[in-house]
Amino acid sequence: KKFPTKKNIIIFTGKLNTAKGYDIFGKAILRILNKFDNWKAYAIGNERRETHNFRHKNFKVLDWMPHENIMNFYKKSSISVACSRWQEPFGRTAMESAAYGCATITSDRGGLPETFNNTLILKNLDSSHLEKLIIKIIKNNKLLKKIQKINFNNVLHQISFLTNKIDNLKNNYLSKKI
Repeated sequence: KKFPTKKNIIIFTGKLNTAKGYDIFGKAILRILNKFDNWKAYAIGNERRETHNFRHKNFKVLDWMPHENIMNFYKKSSISVACSRWQEPFGRTAMESAAYGCATITSDRGGLPETFNNTLILKNLDSSHLEKLIIKIIKNNKLLKKIQKINFNNVLHQISFLTNKIDNLKNNYLSKKI
């Protein structure tokens, strides 16, 4: 494995709803992008039941896309955020982004702490604490690189094996429901 080239990108992937903490991310990211003009942010996913209007010239919301495309975003992103409020059964987003060398910030909900050896866990699940944590690692490039390399080199779960297993279970379940 070769460590990927990282850009000044912060990413949020998954359902864009309050259960997943998208509102927390959106509020924090607007303030961060106002302070750091050389950074960009992406939210990838959708949610038809909720509407959030976070707008900034350096922030793009992209609809669902193939898994391979999301992996390509993780490869180039420096920071990933998975700040769920609900008890995540398994933190696939956190696991994948950490394995691709993102400094991955998570909440401590459900299975998120079990997906990788995380040092960036939000103690308080709100936008001001998320903003402070992101700013801390943006301002300390040495710390950012150190966390990225630790995540990249210390994968707890082999992504291809686990994602295939999860996808097969999901597809098997869905085929029985139809």
